[in-house]
Amino acid sequence: MTTRSPMSWNAKGSEVGPCAMGAFNGLAFDAHQTWAFWRAEAVGVTEGPFRCANGTRATMISARTLSPRLWGVERMVALVDGALAELTTPLAGFRGDARLGLWLGLPERYGAEASKARGAERRRLEGHVKQWCARNAGDAPVIGVPRGHASLAFALAEACAEVAAGQLEAAIVGGVDTYHAPEVMDELMEQARLFDGENVDSLIPGEGAAFLLITRARTAKSAGLSLMARVESVGMAQESGSLFSETPCTGMGLTQAMRAATALQSAAGQRLEWLLGDVNNEPHRIEEFQLALPRAMAPGGMAGGKDYRPVAVEDLPIDLLPLRFGDLGAATLPTAAVLASQAFLRGAPAATNCLCVGSSVGPDRGAVLLRAE
Repeated sequence: MTTRSPMSWNAKGSEVGPCAMGAFNGLAFDAHQTWAFWRAEAVGVTEGPFRCANGTRATMISARTLSPRLWGVERMVALVDGALAELTTPLAGFRGDARLGLWLGLPERYGAEASKARGAERRRLEGHVKQWCARNAGDAPVIGVPRGHASLAFALAEACAEVAAGQLEAAIVGGVDTYHAPEVMDELMEQARLFDGENVDSLIPGEGAAFLLITRARTAKSAGLSLMARVESVGMAQESGSLFSETPCTGMGLTQAMRAATALQSAAGQRLEWLLGDVNNEPHRIEEFQLALPRAMAPGGMAGGKDYRPVAVEDLPIDLLPLRFGDLGAATLPTAAVLASQAFLRGAPAATNCLCVGSSVGPDRGAVLLRAE
């Protein structure tokens, strides 16, 4: 059971989607490279500067152009700058009085219960993004969304609703995260969640930032741009049995988020052709995905009878981002959206739609359905 009813946003005929995007991570410096190196099955694994409890150097996938001495919020600032740099030219096509907004997905450690030090880090990061908006995005307000892996779903639902309704002409939506910080690595070691060469059922830390410039088709055209994909729907839910909960995980939070994102497509007789997930090698993540996938993708959502209909193609391709990028935290879903949109443009892999799914360490679960334009 989830702690509250699932939420969703559906385009319902509105053509809303990304007309530009940027990404910066341990494999690449821009959106195109992110797709190209992922498609080429490149691996950026290296030894980080941190020591595990058993004395080995931590295995990480880091942005190698950044100094290993740059850590924490200052490293996140650099990642954000790298990703947002790709949006400056597309934003120049919008009028000076255009109504814009920016949603910034953040790690869960920056949430409402954050320590004083982490609260200061969040203000530093959001303040830096506000300065960027003042220079490049018409002083767009910055809305922080500290929901970890699922951040993009919650941010995108709000942003798409405002853009579709004409309250905003465009929105910048994305996220940033890094594990390259002493206190973050210490916490992973205390929780026995860090890969150290012996604890194989664990995560490999990654880092990155990715952003989408979302607008309506006609607005993009007037700015000299075109949609690269369409946001069909967004599903959100909460899982009562998250990692540090005493309640057993049932997978229903992720199930309901995926169902909400695919409901209209399935009702229209269309099938899901590709899934991008955030499952790493941690047992609880694998178990949750194994519980959720058949419930969400089974014909009729396990209902049978007159509601029996296929949700996905028979041999649904499933790709997992942590295999190439490491665990990207709040940058996971934005990076998945970049990969899907780039793949639509370049025809590899061949798919006309993609479901991007993310499970936070806490209860939040999100799914975003993108369609080729």
